[in-house]
Amino acid sequence: MTKMERCEKAMKAHESGLNCAQAVLAAFEDVTGLTEAAYMALAGGFGGGMSCGNICGVVSGGVMVLGAARPHTRENGAEGKQRAKKLAQEYQRRFTEQFQHLNCRELLADQELEGTAAARALGVTHHCRMLVVSGVELLCDMLAELEAQ
Repeated sequence: MTKMERCEKAMKAHESGLNCAQAVLAAFEDVTGLTEAAYMALAGGFGGGMSCGNICGVVSGGVMVLGAARPHTRENGAEGKQRAKKLAQEYQRRFTEQFQHLNCRELLADQELEGTAAARALGVTHHCRMLVVSGVELLCDMLAELEAQ
């Protein structure tokens, strides 16, 4: 699936009523191996910054995708745990570099945010949907870099 196809899939999932974390996971079903029922249940409480304005669901969903792509397991122990931590931190760094915030409350308050190239190409105007599409684009870039290693 191309980056734009993933971004469009996430956009349509969000348009259909999924929260931001669920929409991100929907775009990466093939990476996570989660069924729709599983990612709907798993990420159900992550919308609205875990329903209290904290960490954006796009970030939470993105960290879950990265964890599925490069899992920390009992077998890979401390090395896997360290890798998972570094991937989560790198995704948060990239998201913050683009949007200056990680918290839903602050992201919603900042009406000056601009989406990534994919969000602009898809003509996304809805604030949260722009974050979803942009977050998926950032994830696609990270996953492509991981594949190249």
